[in-house]
Amino acid sequence: MPPRTMERKIKVSGVGCCLVDRIYDHIDFGSEAFRRVTSRTSGDGGLEPGKLEFEEEVERFSGQRFAELLPTLTDGRLPDKENIGGPCIVALIHAAQLLGETAQVDFYGCRGDDEVGSHLAAALSRTPVNLAHYRIEPGKETASTVVLSDPNYDGGHGERTFVNTIGASWNYLPTDIDESFYEADVCVFGGTAIVPRIHEGLDTMLRHAKDHGALTVVNTVYDSLNERRAPGQRWPLGSSDESYRLTDLLIVDHEEALRLSGCTTIPEAMNFFIAQGTKAVLVTNGARDVYLQAVNSIFSELQLTTMPVSEAVTRRVKQGEKGDSTGCGDNFAGGAIASLCWQLSQGREVIDLREAARWGIVSGGFACFYYGGTYFEQNSGEKLSLLQPLYAQYLEQTATRNGA
Repeated sequence: MPPRTMERKIKVSGVGCCLVDRIYDHIDFGSEAFRRVTSRTSGDGGLEPGKLEFEEEVERFSGQRFAELLPTLTDGRLPDKENIGGPCIVALIHAAQLLGETAQVDFYGCRGDDEVGSHLAAALSRTPVNLAHYRIEPGKETASTVVLSDPNYDGGHGERTFVNTIGASWNYLPTDIDESFYEADVCVFGGTAIVPRIHEGLDTMLRHAKDHGALTVVNTVYDSLNERRAPGQRWPLGSSDESYRLTDLLIVDHEEALRLSGCTTIPEAMNFFIAQGTKAVLVTNGARDVYLQAVNSIFSELQLTTMPVSEAVTRRVKQGEKGDSTGCGDNFAGGAIASLCWQLSQGREVIDLREAARWGIVSGGFACFYYGGTYFEQNSGEKLSLLQPLYAQYLEQTATRNGA
C-alpha cells in the first residue's frame, strides 16, 4: 500500500512516446476487410493483432492510402475516442496520479505545432505531469496512432492493433534533453522504439542516468522499424546490449520479450535479460500470468516466478463493466513505477519486485474499465482511491499462492 509517511519527495523523469490515440472499438479482426490487410510474413507492413505498424508501411503493403483504407476497416465511422497515448506518457500520468504530492513527474518529448498537437497539449494539461520540457517542433506533424480494438478477440479478452504516424518524433534527439532529466531518482524510457533517435541512443542515455545515481526503468513497445530492417532477427535495445546492464527494471510484454532476447520461451528470455545484467524484469501477457525475476541488487532477490492477473477485474469485465484494453500495459508500467517510488521514498535499502508487480497488475486491470489509456481525474487522489479496493482484493487472491 502507499506509505502513510514519506521521508522525501521523489523526482521522476520520463522520455519516449507521447501521441494522440484515435480509438475505434468493436473492430472485427476476422472480417474480410481486416483479413485483406493482415500480415503474411514478419515485417511485411500488414496489420497483426497486438502489434504496431507504421502508416507508410501499411500503405505499401495494401497499395492504398491509409486515409482511404481506414473507412473500410471501421465502416466509415469516426473514432469512438481520441485520447492521450504512448507507453511513456500514459505510464507517467498514471504514476503521477497515484503518487500525488509525494513526487514530481516530468515528461521530456516533442509535438508538432498543428491542431492535433494543440489538442494533445490541452489534454495533457489536465494531468499532474510536469510539461515544462515538452517541446514544440515548428512545421511538424504531431505523432498519432490509430488503435483498432476487437473486444471479442482471444476468447473475449480483447486485443488491439496499431497504425502509427511518427511525425515530429523523428526529430527528437538525445541532445535535445538537458541535464535536468538525469537529476532524478527514477529515469523512465518508455516506448522509445517509436521515437527512433532516442531509441538508438538508449545505452548512452541510460549510462548518463546511472552516472547520476538514478534508478532506470525501460518499458518497451513493438519495434516495427527494426522488424522491417531485419525480419525475424533479435531487436536491438539502443546501439548495444550494454543497455541491459544499465537497466534496473525492464518491463516488456510477451512478444517483445521474445523478440528482444531472440529466445523462444519466456523463461529463456528472462534468463537472457538477467545474464546481460538487467536487475529486474517484468513480462506481461495480456490476461495471462505476469512473469517476474530479480537479482540481489537494489531489488531483493527473486527467482523466476509468476503472478496471476486480478480475478476481481476479470469478474467485473465478464459482468459487462468494460471499456477497452488500450493502455493496459502502459498503466501496468505506471503502477510498477509508482510502487518503486513509494518504496524509495520510505528509504528502503532494497525494492520488493512483487509489490511493484501487484500495483502494476491492478493498474493494468483497471484500464479495462474505461476507453483509452488515460483516465482523467476530477480530483487529485481519485484514481488511487478507485485502485485501493482492487489492490486489497488482489492481496486476498494471492495470499495463499506461493506467498505472493
